[in-house]
Amino acid sequence: MLTLQRYAKPSAAIIVLVGCLPFQALATEIATNMRLNFNEIAIMNRTTSVSVDGVDITTYSNQIDKLLTLDPSIANARFLSTRLGTFSSGSMTIELRGNQFISLNDPGVSVLPDTQRTLTRIEAGATLSGGLLTTTESLNLDATWFCRATALSCTRDEVYSTLKFLSPLSNSTTSAAALVQPIRLQASGAPTFTADGVSINYAGLSLSGTVNVNATFTAKTRSQYVADALAATPGAGGGVAAARWDAAATDIQSLRNSVLTDVAVANTLKIARTPELKDAQTLLAAARDSTILLNAGATAPTVFNSPFDLMRQLWNVTATVDPSLGRSTAGFSSEDLTSDNAALSLAALSLIASGSDEHDFAAQLDHALGVPLTTSAAPQLTLDGALLGLTDAMLSIYYLGNSSSGLVELNLPDAARYALLRNGLYDRISLLEGNGLTVIGNSDYAGSAVLQGEGEVYIGEISSGLLELSGQSTASRLQLNNIYSNQFLVVASWAVTPVPEPSQAWLLMMGLPLLLWRRQSA
Repeated sequence: MLTLQRYAKPSAAIIVLVGCLPFQALATEIATNMRLNFNEIAIMNRTTSVSVDGVDITTYSNQIDKLLTLDPSIANARFLSTRLGTFSSGSMTIELRGNQFISLNDPGVSVLPDTQRTLTRIEAGATLSGGLLTTTESLNLDATWFCRATALSCTRDEVYSTLKFLSPLSNSTTSAAALVQPIRLQASGAPTFTADGVSINYAGLSLSGTVNVNATFTAKTRSQYVADALAATPGAGGGVAAARWDAAATDIQSLRNSVLTDVAVANTLKIARTPELKDAQTLLAAARDSTILLNAGATAPTVFNSPFDLMRQLWNVTATVDPSLGRSTAGFSSEDLTSDNAALSLAALSLIASGSDEHDFAAQLDHALGVPLTTSAAPQLTLDGALLGLTDAMLSIYYLGNSSSGLVELNLPDAARYALLRNGLYDRISLLEGNGLTVIGNSDYAGSAVLQGEGEVYIGEISSGLLELSGQSTASRLQLNNIYSNQFLVVASWAVTPVPEPSQAWLLMMGLPLLLWRRQSA
């Protein structure tokens, strides 16, 4: 496999990116909704008495006229925000129920009647209109109040008519703005008959119901979410690059933590579970940690925490190889990020190492993430160790994958010395190609020769510290055992022999994309 390497000043980044992540599958859907419960009561008001044919008649009337309106601050965030994605569809479902209540005085009768006595009749109704409703919908609330034939009088404190329901109304839309339009609720009623001697103390209408508004959004791409977060946090970080990336990552975490539903939705539709948003936050967090690492040679930090295995390995290699740096072992920071983040962290590190910043990072992501990250004996990325504080060294990042046999191979560069973290369970090494290596350092197996064709060499069963090898300034192919899980391995090399740089025209002729290319003056 061809690699691109250019060795310049010790401060230069030496970058090789073989591949990252497959193209994403179909975009995720994000669900939002709101529930508005309403409860309206209107007391029937007594109006001025009028005289009809010389008889005084008292009339009553009542009404409700209410706009059912969603809280605009909540509705705008859930239905009109461009941060969520592209509006796909929306719907509104309305339920309405209502009845009457009354208190009246009945003078009664002295003798039980043969049939029930009608005391009063109130005709009433409610309507819904506006919003997504294409027609006015009505609910009949008429009620007749009577006294059974078994009673002489029916004066009561308060009684209620039977609750009536309007069949649930449901309409859909492709316009997000239509979802937030108010619904008009109106109702009125008046007596149409009252028996002689009967008087109404008070009467009223009671209406209640629910408006449910639902929407779905098609998620943006992770690079679009990254661009949004950077645009939403201009100037954050006070000029400190790592803080700038962290502010954008925090912005996405806040978006993912948004409460966007009143009614539960499937886990796959929750914004917190949206993989594109989670990837975007992961990329920004990886850019933050990459910036810290690639400036460690200048800023000399002694403490580093990261959720990324790759970043912790890079830190731990430098800390272990050179104790004079005064660095403690990298700690793990718990963040709600994409769990399988190898490709994302490598892509972010590669872009930051190539000089990408907040102005072009998002634009370069799709290209950097367009090729699957695959196991390879060649390094995925090489960096000048001086950037991390390891002078005169080169750091090579290998992706070991998940071998069914547990055996992985590393193409080591021409170098005089190598150091590998003992962060796995490998306890044997063998040389497949090269002039021979020797175990050095503080190992109990220091002095053991690793020769081509001589089989495996046992190096002890430990999972910390370094495996240090002396080389003979020739390229070598090293094999490790017991590597069964996907992981990175960082190798530090010293006195590396530069590889002639191939021409760009030759690379294009061979059909290999030039993923990252950063020329620096010597």
